[in-house]
Amino acid sequence: MAKKIAYKILLLIVTLTAVNFLYQFTLYKTDVKKNAPCAYQCKHLPSGVDVVYFGESSNFTVDGDDSTQLYISELVNHFAPHLKLVTIDTPAVHAGIYKYWLSAMNGNLPKAILVTMNMRSFDGAWIHSKLETPLIRSVRLLKPTPKIMNRFLLSVKNFEDKSVAERDTILQKEWRTKQLKFPYPFKYKTVREWDNATANGGWLKADGSWDFDKIRLAAHYIKGYAFNIDEENPRIKDFDDIAQWGRENKVKVYFNLLAENVAQADSLVGKDLVFLMKNNRDYLVDRYTKMDAIVIDNLESVGINDFLDKDWTTEHYNYKGRIAIAKKIVSKLNIK
Repeated sequence: MAKKIAYKILLLIVTLTAVNFLYQFTLYKTDVKKNAPCAYQCKHLPSGVDVVYFGESSNFTVDGDDSTQLYISELVNHFAPHLKLVTIDTPAVHAGIYKYWLSAMNGNLPKAILVTMNMRSFDGAWIHSKLETPLIRSVRLLKPTPKIMNRFLLSVKNFEDKSVAERDTILQKEWRTKQLKFPYPFKYKTVREWDNATANGGWLKADGSWDFDKIRLAAHYIKGYAFNIDEENPRIKDFDDIAQWGRENKVKVYFNLLAENVAQADSLVGKDLVFLMKNNRDYLVDRYTKMDAIVIDNLESVGINDFLDKDWTTEHYNYKGRIAIAKKIVSKLNIK
């Protein structure tokens, strides 16, 4: 009986191995191209690439009235024409997805990767965004398990498929309970307390009535930047993995820390929110410098008038902002 069971187990293993091998060399390539097109690009880089630029909407959002429509990555190549640069980007993506794109790269590696580091991607509103489900689905095929198993698990939706309501419940709890940390006394303990105080007449017009436009925007800034980055943040693990990938593969890693509208945050909310933004920047620069990555600090590189979105917190810039970031990147690149 034991021999029969062992034989059947062995037969099953051999069959699954054969099916996995067959899938890998037939339909897998098509499935990756369909479900994870950015990873497919990584898997099929042209030879001799110097830099791969990983980005999201900050890279390709432009103003119709801009004197140049070039993206940030295109401007980098404009100011450093000697570099062979490939851009791989898609909206709302973050380090938790970039690291799976990297895993798709084969032996044809670039000299360096230039990875967008968006500060808001460390915030709960992004981590628990409704856009997470399609992003997580897109990398199911890239998990480090047998490819045929990944395909099966994708077909049965074996990935984090939380509903919008579930994600919002988690986010609201985080805003309500997670303690904000300051090295000095601060009257609000959580994002919810701070947000409620601002929403309750935090901005007044000259006649004493509530200035709802400023209140609304100030609230966006609080919910977008009032957090402390530390080792418990899931995005830290993602960037750690990227930095480690660079070490293991002898590829230079540059993190492009994007510009935020610090001046507007200061004018709407004040120095306490600016402290958190700058303190988080310092944490990221320090951590990844120690991990042999280069953090290109663009946090304050773009002026208040060069942000495209005036009623929301985004990293979308006009041509002056994109040029400023591109020039800072080129000044830090050291690729021969």
